[in-house]
Amino acid sequence: MAIRKFRKNMKPVIWVVTILFFITLIAGFATSFRNGSPNSQLAFKLNGKKVTMMEAQRSMAIMSENYKRYLGPTIDSETMNVIAFNEVINRNLLLDMGDKLKVKVSSSEINEQMNGIKAAFPDKDQFKNALLSQGYTTKTLEKEIKENLILQKVSEMIGAEVKVTTEEIADNYADYKYTMFQGQPLENVQAQIEQGLKAQKAAEIYAKEMTKARADMKLEDLDRSFDNYIEKEEFEFDGIKVTNVEYAKRVLNSLAMTKGEVDEAKELAKTSIESEIKLLKSAEAKGIKPEAGLPLDLQVANSVKELYTQLKSDVKYTEDDLKEFFEENRLNYDIQKSATADIAILKVEATEGDDQVAKVKAEELLKKLTPENFAKMAKENSDGPSGPAGGSLGTFKKGDMVKPFEDAAFTGKAGEIYPEVVKTQFGYHLIFVQEKNEADDTVTASHILIIPEPSEETLASKLEQVSQIVADLTNKTITFADLKNEAAVVFSEKIDGITEEGYIPGLGYNEELAKSVYGSELDKVGFIKDQKDYIIYRKDSQIDEKKAEFSEYEEQVKSDYINAKAQEALKEIELSTKVTEN
Repeated sequence: MAIRKFRKNMKPVIWVVTILFFITLIAGFATSFRNGSPNSQLAFKLNGKKVTMMEAQRSMAIMSENYKRYLGPTIDSETMNVIAFNEVINRNLLLDMGDKLKVKVSSSEINEQMNGIKAAFPDKDQFKNALLSQGYTTKTLEKEIKENLILQKVSEMIGAEVKVTTEEIADNYADYKYTMFQGQPLENVQAQIEQGLKAQKAAEIYAKEMTKARADMKLEDLDRSFDNYIEKEEFEFDGIKVTNVEYAKRVLNSLAMTKGEVDEAKELAKTSIESEIKLLKSAEAKGIKPEAGLPLDLQVANSVKELYTQLKSDVKYTEDDLKEFFEENRLNYDIQKSATADIAILKVEATEGDDQVAKVKAEELLKKLTPENFAKMAKENSDGPSGPAGGSLGTFKKGDMVKPFEDAAFTGKAGEIYPEVVKTQFGYHLIFVQEKNEADDTVTASHILIIPEPSEETLASKLEQVSQIVADLTNKTITFADLKNEAAVVFSEKIDGITEEGYIPGLGYNEELAKSVYGSELDKVGFIKDQKDYIIYRKDSQIDEKKAEFSEYEEQVKSDYINAKAQEALKEIELSTKVTEN
């Protein structure tokens, strides 16, 4: 709860950076060194600035932990360390940029972030213990916060340099008018296009600046433990040198496809890079030169984009070609029947009285339970998904179950029913501890779950509330937007594209709701009962099915035809450049 509160009060960019502090704590990172204090032992000097072993190892541990969270614990550590170490280098080069740009951070900015971190801990002692366990002092944490703020400001300054012309916006709109922007007028999407182009240009400026900074940097007194991680040539293909950093990033990306098989990921990464280099050479043969100073992946992306533009300009067509394409893809142009409606879901929760009824039921059932009849009683009484299987939960370890259930299961006696009803957020549990394995610290157990259900009285009360909401919406004293502030309302949005068959975008299939929406008059408010909840709706518009005419869609058909032919041509080039694994 404290961390959620902390997150809410922090700027998004600073939150992302500062939360790494907590990741380090969770990871339990602790480093020991052969000689001297880890706080003072030198990892390297970069452009004359000393970076201690503690700083380097801590940063690498944070990055490594992030990768492990997404790719799993079996990730190749050497590959990961190449990336993590070079990100430490990049971080310090960015801080150098901050110095050159004379970026300033005030003490009030640092204090704001520091107070936010402190607020995430229950008390001062736990905060101090967390600092000590990770080799931090208050001063070194403040230093790290200051650096994070500098990095944010450098990023903002890079972005501030970016300019986007009206011609670039128009070209982007023309490219994606009927795909990404779904035919919307330019004024509706201009801000979105400008934002996207600025982000793209800022990324390229950053990449160029970083490439130049790395080429000019002076790295001295490197500790030997980092020798294998410094950037160097991994292999050369068709005259282009690929660094170990570029290769390592591609290996990590390939691990998901190989399900953690490192050797397969390495081979896949190598063939993928070689194929991209061949594609780059194909683009060069057509007069498209990659921009110097960009990493290989950006060079490929930009060249492919320019190549695709060129392929589009090469597409020739007749009106008959367009008409034939239109007929083959008619479903893309025919207007399908759909409706738009405001929809709000009012959740019906059990009251304290309903909760007490469930508790009494569980307590009465507990008196009747024995190890011998537990499975039979679970099948007859449990509201949980394990009920049909006699309540069996199998074998589990600590951390697998919610805390109150876990505490009961691990303190209960093997072969006996736990003597008390256990309450969790799911309801009331009756637990049969079948076996305990102290060597593995596991428990095998079954349970009966009694879920508090809304009574008829509760349902009647909610129906009154729903009826009042419907009346207020009809009288326009409130709007569907106002319903977002109602405690019981868990969803309130305008939904487009509701199909007659029952598909509700964002909510899935609900045939009864779709039938009610289609059967309703425009602007009329209604509701249905959906299992234990109520759904309130108002149909705003309805579009009936209509067959498209070529003359109405000629411009869009032309755009789609050119894109389709250019994609086919690009795919042929990609297939011809694809390198097969040995």
